[in-house]
Amino acid sequence: MIRICFDTRSTGRSGGTGVATYARMLEKACETEGLGHSRLLDMLQNSPDFNPHSFPRQIRRFLRAGSSERTVQMDGMNYQVHDLYRTATVRSRTWHKMTYLESQPPPSLMHWTYPLPLMWKNTKNIVTIHDIIPILHPEYGSFSKTEMNRLLLQCCEQADGIVTVSKAVQTDLVSELGIAEDKITLLPQAVSFSDEELQEANDTPSPCPSNGFLYFGSIEKRKNIGRIITAHGLSRTSRPLTLIGNQGFGAKAELAALHTHPRPDLVHLIPWCSRSALIRAIQEARAVVYPSLAEGFGLPIIEAMMLGTPVITSVGHATEEIAQQAALLVSPVDVKEISEAIHTIGTNNLLYQSLVQAGLLRAEAFQFPSYARKIGNFYRGFIKN
Repeated sequence: MIRICFDTRSTGRSGGTGVATYARMLEKACETEGLGHSRLLDMLQNSPDFNPHSFPRQIRRFLRAGSSERTVQMDGMNYQVHDLYRTATVRSRTWHKMTYLESQPPPSLMHWTYPLPLMWKNTKNIVTIHDIIPILHPEYGSFSKTEMNRLLLQCCEQADGIVTVSKAVQTDLVSELGIAEDKITLLPQAVSFSDEELQEANDTPSPCPSNGFLYFGSIEKRKNIGRIITAHGLSRTSRPLTLIGNQGFGAKAELAALHTHPRPDLVHLIPWCSRSALIRAIQEARAVVYPSLAEGFGLPIIEAMMLGTPVITSVGHATEEIAQQAALLVSPVDVKEISEAIHTIGTNNLLYQSLVQAGLLRAEAFQFPSYARKIGNFYRGFIKN
């Protein structure tokens, strides 16, 4: 029986991330296609007394990181390893070496949903690279460009196959890292809202004012939050702006734009809300404002379109590739252009309606059923070959 295994480095973290959503979609695709799937669990991740930063734990982790191989244990249908992900990271950063997993029997295929310094022996390994932003734009995070470049090259060299989610990132991998194009498979992400999710959203109060402008995602420099706030103020719109997300890299500097906003009372900051509340907020927004400075895909673009909400996003690279002409495309570094888009979509009802329809049509390309078939065919073909 075919069995696909997925890492849980991202799904095991608190709070939702785009990679976590991506991993869950892959598992759902396996279920739809009748493919067995397992998870690679970190045995310490769910321990109630687990403090990953305690000094004794760090010492044990450093000593364990000296070993190149880790033995995987079976736990029902899943696999598990003691303190796996942090130990592998320590080994990678200290000795610049990968950690190799060994088990009997191994899965039919190991799909790493994010570049990690791990490979599974005696099976086929696939790694998804969502973007190479740390290499192209190291100023947007606290990561090391040199370290990330080394890790990505190691993963690409040792993996049997590479998956990415947009043509823009595929081009980056070829041009910036020299990866052979025939080793890369393009499988854009899917977006899916179940009937249960939509019903729950319908029964959930919106966390923010309706008919306003909405941004959701992390509050960080890369997401262009400062320019979004400034542009909203320049637009002179009376519609509120809501920012939903936890603060990340450079958040304080980005939010400083509130000090010069002519009506800061119109800007609402919400650090977190439930999935159902977020869906309700998207549905009731006049538009989602997402002029990100760098993306590998831009999941909020399609999520908004699928829920019938217009989108303002960045011209060029992955965001334009995903949105095409179904969104208002703006230069992410031109505050005036972003403000004009906010004003226009806030006042022009004909444009608003046309973007709703164009967005719904564009979102059809990212429906889950066709995605599940592509994933199923990809896995079967990869294992067969």
